[in-house]
Amino acid sequence: KEIIEMENQNINDIYSTNRIGLHEVNSLIDENVLNALNLTELNELKEINIYTDGKNNLECDDVLKYLKKLESNSTDLIIADPPYFEVYGEFDFGKFKNEKEYVQWCKKWLKECKRILKDTGTIILWGSLGKRQITFARLAIMIEDENLFIRQNWITQRNCRGIGSTKNYMSTREDILFLTKSNNYTFNIPYMEEKSNRKDFGANGKPRKNTHKRVSNVWFDITEASQSSIERCEHPTVKAQKLCDRLIQTHSNENDIIVIPFVGSGSEFISAIKNNRIVQGCDNQKKYINLSIERIYKFTGVKFHAICSN
Repeated sequence: KEIIEMENQNINDIYSTNRIGLHEVNSLIDENVLNALNLTELNELKEINIYTDGKNNLECDDVLKYLKKLESNSTDLIIADPPYFEVYGEFDFGKFKNEKEYVQWCKKWLKECKRILKDTGTIILWGSLGKRQITFARLAIMIEDENLFIRQNWITQRNCRGIGSTKNYMSTREDILFLTKSNNYTFNIPYMEEKSNRKDFGANGKPRKNTHKRVSNVWFDITEASQSSIERCEHPTVKAQKLCDRLIQTHSNENDIIVIPFVGSGSEFISAIKNNRIVQGCDNQKKYINLSIERIYKFTGVKFHAICSN
């Protein structure tokens, strides 16, 4: 009854029109009421596309529509792992006619990312290069030409498994663009698990204090989620939790707000929750939203509840 009354107050219109954070809408909803209704009853009441644990939020929606709802200058970190043009078959490139159309689509949602990002914020953009299309390079050039973000670095992640060929090198790389809105941003120096044996002085002429090796822009110490890993799931591009942990711990602080525009398997959500960040995001496929909710509960014990939505 309380949820129906709140629907009459047009909660969803308030959320969309005023671009308030979804956590503010959540404060209007009694968690006990959500617990009292099961998923079937809520589906009968109205189509469900928003889920929450009372602090963090998942939404099933088109990425552009979703980002337009978010408040300007509200986000500390964005981790975007969009479809890679012509890399993973129908999962990624079925909707794009060519590279130009793909890059233009990316330009639209990246502009919204810039709008919601704080001046001190960072965006991490995943991509891939190799024998196939060099779309990620074209995307990087577009970002600089359009002055969307400042490129702080280009990181290469080395995977163990790859795409083989009898007439070419194995393709085992994924790439990350480290982008910021300004030169004032969060960066917590990351270290590898491997200990450092260096006894020389640092760049400041003083003895080195770090006991472990610093992370460079070529990542070889963390591999992808292997086929035998408990992290593997039905999603074709699941990211290893250690990778997500490194990105979130390096580029944000506790209680920072993180946005994941392409939730996928939910790995970034799992890491954000474990590292005490506030996280929200979307995916346009309901099956991956459901998969993320299952995996979040499996790895963190956090339950997400459904909220009715227009």
